[in-house]
Amino acid sequence: MQEKPNVEELIADSMKLLLVRAQKLPQRERLAIAQEFREWLNGNCKVEDILILDTRIK
Repeated sequence: MQEKPNVEELIADSMKLLLVRAQKLPQRERLAIAQEFREWLNGNCKVEDILILDTRIK
């Protein structure tokens, strides 16, 4: 039987990949994402304030 992945590890991996991808964005967008992370980490985030990124190729 396969072991379930640790949720904290999944979150850390996802955040790391997002930050690596964000390096390719313009400065203004990187700053916006950084601010969202700071608010989320400090617990100042409500469900209705969550940023949704549209990553679909247009």
